[in-house]
Amino acid sequence: MSIYLDEKNPGKHKPFDDAAPDIVEYVRYLEVIAGKSANTAFSYYCDLRGFSRFMKRRRGLVPEDSEMKDIDPKGLDTAFWASVTKEDIYEYLYFLNRECGNKKSSTARRLASLHGFYDYLVNQVNRLDTDPTAAIHPPKQDKVLPKYLTAEQSMELLESTQTQSDFPERDYCMVTLFLNCGMRLAELVGMNLDDIDLENRQIRLFGKGHKERMVYLNDACMEALRLYLGKRNTMEGLLPQEKAVFITRRRKERISNRRVEQLVTGAMKAAGLKGFSTHKLRHTAATLMYQTGNVDILTLKQLLGHSNVSTTQIYTHLQEFQVRAAIEENPLGKVKKPKASSHILDTTEKETGETAEDSALDEELSSVPMKAFEGAAQDGIGLDASVLAMKPDANAGNGNS
Repeated sequence: MSIYLDEKNPGKHKPFDDAAPDIVEYVRYLEVIAGKSANTAFSYYCDLRGFSRFMKRRRGLVPEDSEMKDIDPKGLDTAFWASVTKEDIYEYLYFLNRECGNKKSSTARRLASLHGFYDYLVNQVNRLDTDPTAAIHPPKQDKVLPKYLTAEQSMELLESTQTQSDFPERDYCMVTLFLNCGMRLAELVGMNLDDIDLENRQIRLFGKGHKERMVYLNDACMEALRLYLGKRNTMEGLLPQEKAVFITRRRKERISNRRVEQLVTGAMKAAGLKGFSTHKLRHTAATLMYQTGNVDILTLKQLLGHSNVSTTQIYTHLQEFQVRAAIEENPLGKVKKPKASSHILDTTEKETGETAEDSALDEELSSVPMKAFEGAAQDGIGLDASVLAMKPDANAGNGNS
């Protein structure tokens, strides 16, 4: 039996029974007790079925040359999971990296699936005494900045939805919401008509783990929604009971995740944008809001529906021009190096009691605006005490300290 999510009915899927009984029960626990989303449960389910296939081949339960996809993941009992060792887990991670070519992030997610599964068997249902994954840590992740479109590229993408689509009102509206609200793909596809409140300019979204949040609409979103809904609600053949916001042009039913990805990819290609996915539009919205909208990290966290602020922090990266501006604005950036000359090293006292070195440095420092030093003090930038001692204290003798 094939296992898949029903994209036209977000949150629903066929029964997860094409695996070992312990895995099936664990996935049900994730959805019903732990409150995980259908997508999360499905991902864990696929990961554990893959591990089942690997272990069957590793233990010689199937021919050594069996293709992984052809191995039946069923037939493993609780005693089998108890026999899994730490060495088995390490071999599995090695297999994912070397034979499957998984990225570090993918390997970490599969390890997380095993962590959760064994935690369930040991701590939730008390079927096992030990957890072989307990001391195994995920691979250190590479720090990669999220890829996003510039404001100019975003405008080009919006324009391409108007000229390259057979339903421009719908496609323009979807891309506008992606770019302005930072929605996830599943959140946009799962939107229903009663989730939209045009009077109060807001949309109710259901994110990961069925978490609900309200997203407010700016003028661009309001205009795009009004144009699209006006077109949608007058389509011939549309059933009154269809509650999905975004529908297909021909069948008049909820659009699927895959179809949205195809439409966005086509629009990007028409705009000459390569290497971007639909999810990158969410990155684009978050990055542009943070960099140009004076949005603090906690506000951005709430807007994107993140559970942890550490997830949101990937959007706090700075563009090159911002880093350059920070360097240029340093108040010490205008201080010039003293000119090299023979008398600078002359420490012989003059008639006034000051050395030649003192005189040279006084002359050099007098050419530097004192505003630079005042700004440095205000900014908490410490200057060397020997430099400060070179200038006479203007308040000396006045009793000020």
